[in-house]
Amino acid sequence: MFRRDFLAGSAAALTLAASKPAYAQEYPTKLIRFLVGFPPGGSADLTMRQYAHRLGPALGTTKTVIENLPGASSTIAAIQTLRSDPDGHALYLGSNVAQVLAPFMLKLSYDPLTALIPITQLTTNASLVAVSAQYGVKNWAEFLAKAKGEKDGVFYGTSNAGFQLPGVQMAKLAGIKLVNVPFKGGAETVTAVLSGNIPMIIGTPPSILPHVKAGTIIPLCVTTPERSSVMPDVPGANEVGLKGLDSSSWFGLYAPAKTPDAIIRKLHATIQPLMKDESLRNALAVEGMEVKGSASPEAFAAFQKEDYDKNAELIKEAGLAVK
Repeated sequence: MFRRDFLAGSAAALTLAASKPAYAQEYPTKLIRFLVGFPPGGSADLTMRQYAHRLGPALGTTKTVIENLPGASSTIAAIQTLRSDPDGHALYLGSNVAQVLAPFMLKLSYDPLTALIPITQLTTNASLVAVSAQYGVKNWAEFLAKAKGEKDGVFYGTSNAGFQLPGVQMAKLAGIKLVNVPFKGGAETVTAVLSGNIPMIIGTPPSILPHVKAGTIIPLCVTTPERSSVMPDVPGANEVGLKGLDSSSWFGLYAPAKTPDAIIRKLHATIQPLMKDESLRNALAVEGMEVKGSASPEAFAAFQKEDYDKNAELIKEAGLAVK
């Protein structure tokens, strides 16, 4: 009897193992839901829509839908993803805010490093450091000289902690005092700078660059060592003497833990060629983003962990870590 049970169990296990590759070949078998933790119309929504309408046909399906579930630094969408079957039909648009910063700043019910399987990075983008034209400086060198004479420090606006952290780094590297003023969104932050309420902003290129073109805001540098391909006229951090400043935002695609490895690899392999599409690159460049993939799911996981470790100390130093 025990022998029959053992053989039956072994046969079932072999059947299950054999079915996994076949299941991956058949995938997708139903509607693919892309969960986005930000409202429609923003950079995250645009990113997912640009990829989704290309990924569906590449996988042989038109059955895809974007679900926008904003709130709590995108973690509401993550939780909803984790409640879904781990079969590759619920995919989450993660970001550095949700996967790297939120674990330190919010009391989460899950571990972003283990609860979600990284598939591939999708984009990267540098933040833009700029000041009001009313502040009276034309470049970083002039700003630095003036900032050193500001007894109370220079007040700068941000719309989330992802922009505040490079401010903490900049102050430390440049030996100046920068005081963060948090706002609810990028538009509100820009308005505060244009009205003269605060002189400085660190934020997304799309919200700032129109005012750079109008001459009302002066760009100082980007928050990455080298210049950004979508802002080639703005100096990189290394050029202005901020060596060591390396802060960028990114989006990537994730699936719930226990999703079959064959499906994760099929998704990764299907997405990489899509990144060569010039129309995709142009659409994302409008939002200040560069297309960037990952060599493998493991490479993306390693990238996330490195970013997580790098920001841990900065978050504590900025006083943003949850107690």
